[in-house]
Amino acid sequence: MASVGDTAITSSDVENEFRLELFLEGKPAADADPDKATLNQVRDRLIDRVLLGEEARASEIKVRPEDPAVSQRLDEVRKKFPNLVAYQRGLKALPMTEASLRQKLAEQQMILKLIDQRLRPEATVEPSEIEAYYRNTLSLELARQGQPAVPLAEVTDRIREILVQQKMSGLLEDWLKRLRAARDVKAYGSPEAEDTPQKGSREWR
Repeated sequence: MASVGDTAITSSDVENEFRLELFLEGKPAADADPDKATLNQVRDRLIDRVLLGEEARASEIKVRPEDPAVSQRLDEVRKKFPNLVAYQRGLKALPMTEASLRQKLAEQQMILKLIDQRLRPEATVEPSEIEAYYRNTLSLELARQGQPAVPLAEVTDRIREILVQQKMSGLLEDWLKRLRAARDVKAYGSPEAEDTPQKGSREWR
């Protein structure tokens, strides 16, 4: 369904990635029947993952499967299932062992680490932006929910991180466009699906 340089992305790769995405959200994948537009969005996320994985390896960023961040992420995935049996059943349906799942999660954490190291320094937030978010977004949302107002000082760090993440998301989109332009990226899909702008999530968790 796509190629990134000499790396081929097959329909099986895309379908496996789709099932893995469902599993990571605690959803059963056995009976899932994605449409072509959905598969094309998954394909695009897989292309981005290949590009960012290459960048991470070039930057010598490494995350081991036994890394604490991987263990924490694995615990978060387990908790999305009603019980351990459901989790193990979903893992078996992929089919995947917990060791191979840890490896996948380590690759995701490697990409997250790359994005944070590369883009966070550029995502600067001014005090005026924090004040504007507090006044125009947070305060209005609290009022809408009937909750009492909170002092700006108590939520400054939280607002700053929200704004940093928003800016990093925009920077990531621009960076991925540059990476795609610099590499021989080819994507294939159904004409029906390609007519619709594909806005697949850039989440790497």
